[in-house]
Amino acid sequence: MIKNTLLGIAIGDSYGFGLEFSSRDWILQNVDFSHFVNNLKSKWAENYKEGRYTDDTEMTIGLMNAMMDKRVFSEELLLEHWKAEYDWFYEDKNILRPGHGSIKEYYNKEASIEDIRKLQGSKQYPGNAPPMRAVPLGFAGEKLEEYAIINADATHPHPKARAASIIVARAAKYILVKNGDKKDLIKYCGEFIKEIDAETYQYLKAIDSLKGELTEKDYELLCGPQPISNFPIKNLYGLATDAMRTAGAALHTIKYAENPFDALKRSIQYGGDVDSLAAITVGITAGRDGLESIPQYMQDKIEDKNRLERIAEDFEKKII
Repeated sequence: MIKNTLLGIAIGDSYGFGLEFSSRDWILQNVDFSHFVNNLKSKWAENYKEGRYTDDTEMTIGLMNAMMDKRVFSEELLLEHWKAEYDWFYEDKNILRPGHGSIKEYYNKEASIEDIRKLQGSKQYPGNAPPMRAVPLGFAGEKLEEYAIINADATHPHPKARAASIIVARAAKYILVKNGDKKDLIKYCGEFIKEIDAETYQYLKAIDSLKGELTEKDYELLCGPQPISNFPIKNLYGLATDAMRTAGAALHTIKYAENPFDALKRSIQYGGDVDSLAAITVGITAGRDGLESIPQYMQDKIEDKNRLERIAEDFEKKII
């Protein structure tokens, strides 16, 4: 189960990488999922390679390594393991891993971690790093909420980031540990965050009423005002790097996806920050349903696949 989960995260992330911040209308017209598509421009295209995963999977691995560490799970321990995984890629490939938001300034010693926390903590809608890396927390047992809040506060000390981290962790537990009925997924997750962030709770109640096939009005409810405002790319229709809305879109996708490949397609067709969304949804659905529905070309291209499988095996032995 863990192996399929981690490979699913990497598949969703790597396929979404080439389409990150493409607009929903462009994706619907140009992507048929028969091959990898690279629509990246300028700096976004740096170090692109088919099958290469980004910071979504990288930070998920770092979180898994922190959970396996015998030391007390803490913000400092997470930062140590995230930086170690970031450094491993550079040492192995002599290039920088694609992705990374404000945390890159901390890695490069251009800002302190306090600066990063202040930036994210002051936003109305903080970034989506906490939910994008939270899937393994579904296996944290009784410490799930505690660990999910630590995961958020390490970089994004904000009620919405904490709620989003808990939502994804709870979704993973509900689907992969409890084998719950997907139709009740959103309601289940909402019960654990209603005292943490009222807006997130009301948002989940609203999206739980949506059907599986989405209209443009539905996408606006899920993603927020369209096109995305205050973004370098103009007229971009899709999901912003928003913790609350990434978690909500993930829940809706998992609720209605027929299999992991359907979860991938639904995630990519949102537009915007599709690699983060697909990493969560394909990871969770593949953990339960396996990888059989995923096209073989996507599975064959996963970069460092053997290493991912070894990490998953270690996690299963030590945590599950």
